[in-house]
Amino acid sequence: MLEGLAVWVLFIYLLRLVGIPWNKPFKIFAYGGGSAWLIFVWIGLITWAPMDLSGGSVVQSPHIQLRPGSNRVTGDIEHLYIKPNAKIKKGQLVYEIADDSYVIAVEKAQAQLSIAEMAYKSAVQDINIANTNYQASLEDIEIIKNQISASQQDLTLKQRTLKRFVDQNSKVKNTITESSLDQQRTIVEVAKSQILILESQYDKSLITANKNKNLMEKSQLTVVSKESDLKNKAASLKQAEWDLSQTKVFAPVDGYVTNFMAREGQFVGLIPRLKMYSNEKFVLMRINHQAFRNIKVGQEAEFATAIYPGKVFSAKVEGVIEATGESQGSLVAREVNVRSTTGKNVMNKHHFVRLRITEPDGYDIPVGAVGLAWVNAEKPIPFLNFLNVIRGIIIRMKAQIYFIYSM
Repeated sequence: MLEGLAVWVLFIYLLRLVGIPWNKPFKIFAYGGGSAWLIFVWIGLITWAPMDLSGGSVVQSPHIQLRPGSNRVTGDIEHLYIKPNAKIKKGQLVYEIADDSYVIAVEKAQAQLSIAEMAYKSAVQDINIANTNYQASLEDIEIIKNQISASQQDLTLKQRTLKRFVDQNSKVKNTITESSLDQQRTIVEVAKSQILILESQYDKSLITANKNKNLMEKSQLTVVSKESDLKNKAASLKQAEWDLSQTKVFAPVDGYVTNFMAREGQFVGLIPRLKMYSNEKFVLMRINHQAFRNIKVGQEAEFATAIYPGKVFSAKVEGVIEATGESQGSLVAREVNVRSTTGKNVMNKHHFVRLRITEPDGYDIPVGAVGLAWVNAEKPIPFLNFLNVIRGIIIRMKAQIYFIYSM
């Protein structure tokens, strides 16, 4: 590391200034110590204070599609409320899609819901009627049972009267005339016929009650069906209302839009026409494999870019990206080629670290800006913290160079 060697040269120069002679022992100390110092600083900086000297650390920001929340909602842009390269606020109306078809869908869903509500109320009334008929049938059965019981008692009485007439006439003939006996026998037969009629009515009432019970159960099932249909129509109305609400697209977070090409009259379909960037910014920094094990979330870092020459921004490690694009395997069922795979990855000696950057008031680093970054990685002993001083000097020197040259 040239910066580390420069520090050693400055140290030797100071020793010469105080009068140490340039003799052989001092030369051995100067050259040997310089070499050892250079190796020590080189290894230390790579391992415990990594820095991406390529200048390719890039500022990124999450981007969000500005489109309706469902692929069902499509149409022409009717009103566009923002301009390219402008800041937008959370909840700000971005654009509207022509909503005529969605208004019609809502009105249709409302009409279908009204029909379903009437059908449900009618089904509830039907079940009330069926229940009333069933209860009436049960009461008819009870009445006929009582009538049968009364008729049986009346028949018994009439049979006893007939028996008494017959017994009396057998003891004393002609006490009861034959016409009276015939009349009493007729009365008994009529009573028997009446009981048979009532028993037939009783059986018929049982059938009617069973029929009314089945109708009541059927009405209950109809109510369940109509209730389900009502819920379905209510859900369809909510879906239609939600689709209508999605014709207005709002900004989900604070951020900004760039040079979009969407204009009023353009069709919005499956492919979004606009996107925005949030105000959240982070730096994607490359580190070597030696430093990977020493990088931890929350460690301090710094970043400099030619956008603001001479300015060094503070940052923190937000995460270590534990995979690279080179590690992506193929989803096709075939074996990996050894030569092409190793040849392609032989120079892959780095991983990415994600840094959350802090922008002071008045500073706005654009997304895509590149620069230098370094991380205060975990060190085995406190003595090695002097490496942070070296890295701080290096990045500040580079930041000054940005005034005349963008590395």
